[in-house]
Amino acid sequence: MLKNHLKIAFRNIRKFGLRSFIHVIGLSIGIAACFVVYNLVSYEYSFDTHQKDRDRIYRITSVTGNGEEEWPNPGTPIPLVEAVRNEMSAAEEVVPIFSAYRFLVESADETENFGISTKVVFADEKYFSLFEYDWLAGSPSSALDQPNAVVLTNSVAKKYFGEQPIDEILGKELVYSDTLRVMVSGIVEDVKHKTDLIFTDFISYEILLSNKEIRAKRNVDDWGSVSSNAQLFVKLAANQREKAEDELLAIKEKYVEADGNWTTNFEFESFEDLHFSDTFSGNSADRSTLNGLIIIGFFILFIACINFINLETAQAKLRSKEVGVRKTLGSSRKQLISQFLVETYVIILLAVIGAALLSQLATSYFQEVLPADFKFDYWNINNALFLIVLSIVVLLLSGFYPSMILSGYSPIKAIKEKGIGQRKSNFQYFLRKNLIVFQFGSSIAFIIVVLAINSQIDFLLNKSIGFNKEAVLHISTPFQGTLDKTKLLKNELEAIAGVEKVSLSSDMMISGSLWTSTVEHDLNGAPEEVSMQFKTADTSYLPLYEVPILAGRNYTLDQSEIVINEAALDKLGIENASEALGKQLDYDSTFLSVVGVIPNIHTQSLHQAIRPMIMGYDDRNLFTVNAKLAPKVNLKANVDAMQDAYDKIYPNETREFQFLDETVENFYLSEVRLRKVLLFSTVIAILISCLGLFGLASFTIAQRTKEISIRKVMGASLSNILVLISKEYVVLIGLAFLLAVYPAWYFISNWLNDFQFKIEMPIWIYLISGVIALLLSISIVALHTWKAANRNPAKVLKDE
Repeated sequence: MLKNHLKIAFRNIRKFGLRSFIHVIGLSIGIAACFVVYNLVSYEYSFDTHQKDRDRIYRITSVTGNGEEEWPNPGTPIPLVEAVRNEMSAAEEVVPIFSAYRFLVESADETENFGISTKVVFADEKYFSLFEYDWLAGSPSSALDQPNAVVLTNSVAKKYFGEQPIDEILGKELVYSDTLRVMVSGIVEDVKHKTDLIFTDFISYEILLSNKEIRAKRNVDDWGSVSSNAQLFVKLAANQREKAEDELLAIKEKYVEADGNWTTNFEFESFEDLHFSDTFSGNSADRSTLNGLIIIGFFILFIACINFINLETAQAKLRSKEVGVRKTLGSSRKQLISQFLVETYVIILLAVIGAALLSQLATSYFQEVLPADFKFDYWNINNALFLIVLSIVVLLLSGFYPSMILSGYSPIKAIKEKGIGQRKSNFQYFLRKNLIVFQFGSSIAFIIVVLAINSQIDFLLNKSIGFNKEAVLHISTPFQGTLDKTKLLKNELEAIAGVEKVSLSSDMMISGSLWTSTVEHDLNGAPEEVSMQFKTADTSYLPLYEVPILAGRNYTLDQSEIVINEAALDKLGIENASEALGKQLDYDSTFLSVVGVIPNIHTQSLHQAIRPMIMGYDDRNLFTVNAKLAPKVNLKANVDAMQDAYDKIYPNETREFQFLDETVENFYLSEVRLRKVLLFSTVIAILISCLGLFGLASFTIAQRTKEISIRKVMGASLSNILVLISKEYVVLIGLAFLLAVYPAWYFISNWLNDFQFKIEMPIWIYLISGVIALLLSISIVALHTWKAANRNPAKVLKDE
């Protein structure tokens, strides 16, 4: 029976070639979308799944607030480690780490330079009992119990010591960051699984505690210092999360002192959520984005299934006699259903083959959006199972209803074609029209969303930010570097003919970093704490960025002089900029005098509101070099000269100068990527909808060929016929437009809420989206109508 079903299926696929082609293309696109999304979601959820008891491992994080805002941080104060060890009975393992992202590594005699390592971490022996590694040499229980010990991964050990036998590498010395001399005490195999624990050099955590200089520099004893470098992992006893939270709260209340409005709280973050939070590599995933992609993938597949249902039910009349004859010859309804489902499944299998090709094209198109090491493994057992399950789901979604309709015809009516495919009163006809409305409603909603996102991105990139960012470059100097070297670099850059100005600062005028603190101000005779953003820079900073001064003057190298912005005026309760001059602000028992007021400028992305800001000189935090090029200079030659100057002073660094306008564009990378994904989805949704309408219009207009010919004989013009046929579809597109407006508006309104500065949704976006859908649908219908109207009425009506 199966052989017979397959033979009939291939015969019908050839017989109804256009219909089959539309089915295969539509389903291929839908299946490919789901297949790509499935692989991406599987990839993002596969990190660190090999870790034992990962459901009981947590990272303790901090949330610092000032009563107005809160700042989450993956780090904790270092003293919390001992407090948790001693006072949290629910914790089976307590593992502190301190990540050091840029360490220079040298041989013991400092004659060989291995470059900057970004994967160095301070850890103790508990690290290797919590996280699983395969040991090649050394003991996990004792390798890091001495302060001068280091454990290396196999690949890094080969980089440092070549092909020496592993046993001979043990006991060899390395020098980190010029001063830390350590001895290799263990070698572990590189992690083969995907992991967010990217470290390759594990230095004993004990060195932070035993070295007085490092202890002071890293604030080892300071409960008020929270750094993302110092992180704390714990493994809790089974079913002890609630108890652990109570104990953590008790520790916080015991050791963390309140400081005015400032508060610090500690929270547990599941290790399973690590990849979707602050990761050590910075390559975290976003759950909401993945969920959105899942919805989009299945939405596209659903539209393709709607196409299938529409075409199959529309063409039911063409197969009614086949059904009638088969039933007359003794076929049961069950046999007919199985035949139609086999035919549908053959089409789906052809679509799966097409989906494999399309998914490869899709991954190439989205290469810059996808993770760098993401790739397809078509022969993966999970992928094979997914495609099998998905094909069965598609079979049920798209094939079951048409097979029930076709197999349900009465033999007599089917042979005489009575009551088959009747309009107006026919449920299938009603369903088809509603499905068309849903398809085009979805397409219109996609168009509205894409146009709105595109308008917002254009707004973000073109809005004035209050200063001149053109031809400005920036670069960071090493955290361990000296101010003398930084000033030397400034002098070298100023000597380059094409460089107009150079300034040293804590960061660029606009950046992703944020430094806030509080100052005290006498408001109405009573002291009041006010939260402020701080920026420190030399006196060339404001002139370089061409920031105007509204009142007063620029600050000097006197560290007690500051300028503030207009938002700070409002916060301090000062109405006029000139009134602020000479005002004193108390910052940590140091009085700062306001000498100038600048306008509100954007110092962060447009997601953020403009904060009250203080700017002044402080030579302790000048780690960023800002340089402005003169107009009409050779960009490449000058940038190369600047890079050469930097490399000469910092030969071990790998940083490069970046243009500030490119940095600003990078603030909105996620939005640009979202636009690309939605634009692709919109094109796909429109393509599938148009394919379905093309096939449906081709069939339905062919059914009305005689009617069109009679109207033509009776004197109807081509335009009359076009209006007659098209008006039904105009009504359907109108309904689709109404259906699309609210969901699109709701999505965009919520998306725009993430921005403090945003567009007002213009009405033209809605109108142009509806017009695009209307023109596409009318063009498709007009094409088929024109072909039918241009047929010779005599040939069409000769049988009548």
